[in-house]
Amino acid sequence: MGRVPLRVPDPRAYAAQKAAANTAARLAGRASSPARAALAPALPRNWAGQRDTTAAPSDSTGAIGTSRYIELVNAKAAIYNRTSNTPTASGSLLALTGCATAGCSEEVFDPQVIWDPGTKRFFYVADDIVSSSENLLDFGFSTSATPTLSAGSWCRYSLNFGATFPDYPKLGDTKDFQLIGVNEFSGTSFTGSHIAWVSKPPSGSTCPAASSFKAGVTGTLKNTNGSNAFTPVPGNQIDTGSTGWAVARPASIPSSGATFLTLFKVTKSSTGAATIPTTGTSVPVSAYKIPASAPQPGTSFKLDTLDARNTQAVLAVDPAHGGVKALWTQHTVFGGAGAQVRWYEIKPTTHSLIQHGTLSSSSLFTFDGAVSSDRRVNGTSSKFGGDMVIDIVQSSSAVLPVIKVASKIGSGAISALTTVANSGAPDTGFDCLQSGTNLCRWGDYAAATPDPASATSGTTGAVWGSSMLAAAGGSVSTSGWTTRNFAVRP
Repeated sequence: MGRVPLRVPDPRAYAAQKAAANTAARLAGRASSPARAALAPALPRNWAGQRDTTAAPSDSTGAIGTSRYIELVNAKAAIYNRTSNTPTASGSLLALTGCATAGCSEEVFDPQVIWDPGTKRFFYVADDIVSSSENLLDFGFSTSATPTLSAGSWCRYSLNFGATFPDYPKLGDTKDFQLIGVNEFSGTSFTGSHIAWVSKPPSGSTCPAASSFKAGVTGTLKNTNGSNAFTPVPGNQIDTGSTGWAVARPASIPSSGATFLTLFKVTKSSTGAATIPTTGTSVPVSAYKIPASAPQPGTSFKLDTLDARNTQAVLAVDPAHGGVKALWTQHTVFGGAGAQVRWYEIKPTTHSLIQHGTLSSSSLFTFDGAVSSDRRVNGTSSKFGGDMVIDIVQSSSAVLPVIKVASKIGSGAISALTTVANSGAPDTGFDCLQSGTNLCRWGDYAAATPDPASATSGTTGAVWGSSMLAAAGGSVSTSGWTTRNFAVRP
């Protein structure tokens, strides 16, 4: 059974803040969420995703390309065409990443996958523990836009972090580089967050030698005030450009709440290396705190809503706001019934917010979000990008976890929430028992990626996503989750 612990910089401080949030969530009289517009998004695609009873949480992620959708979870991979609910290929994560040593005995988890419109390939990354002294980041890319899980469909490489564990890898890119943000731990001790970078491959279907790539890892990332940054999330760049951005939160959140996010700029130097200053620039935001754990009916087990870290980001041109290249991101913070999802559209060049909002309820805990604009980029063709889609999960002591989506058209109000899928049972998997606090791991993240081949006849593009649901069958030896994939039109 694999992958249960949530690694945080200061476990004692985190436990105290989570306990305070749980206590505050029990207080009555929270404000109701604001009224929503009547317009709701459409769901042209909605189907059951992958499940693995040996690992928790699901770590569900996905990416849509011009003709394939790839879903990765712990510890499986599945490739779908654009219209079928049955995978064209499926198997273990090891089938995707390959084996760094003979016997395929490594533990591969924390997967990420993105579609790169510039090279028209899928890129992936995953953690790979070979031994306590050999912690790898497996990374690679497809040799075409229509891969299978066969060896010839993927170019596979790895970065070795030795005895240091590169936790929670987050994958983004620029025109020139693959970018992987990580939180590094020595045992259980947080040693700092970093961004690894690898040059992108040239065109063609062959796999370049590992020695042909330029690669490196930044020093420890700091906030503007000199404190440690945490969980750097590089944006998946939709409109090709040599400047990229990553967003992080401060490693330490005071009891009064954190009041900024931190941006890190990525450019290409004259030598072909990535230039990433280790001290970022603050983006002021309203104060946010650690969210409360989410209850579910029929069990005392609660659901982990994480620690206010950002979990994904998309970088795309927004024609509704002057054609700026905007960074869309979100995180779960305290509020509403105890947890709510706050989203942001950031203008990185001025380190300021273009717009932002919150999905919240006075009775339902709202968490595990993912957000993206509907930007469509396919070769030299580009369209849309002024509208957005966000997916979230909600639950309470009376409502089983449910995936919902909302959308926003330009400067209009955010829509009503539309249900994607409901859980069939509470989560009662082995991770709920191993945490020692009756806390089931959830997420750790969901997906939202813009469709590069959405129909151009309408007024909006489309966003495809993947998220987690609870399922029957959780026990002391099996996990209790499944996943759902979907496409959304604002």
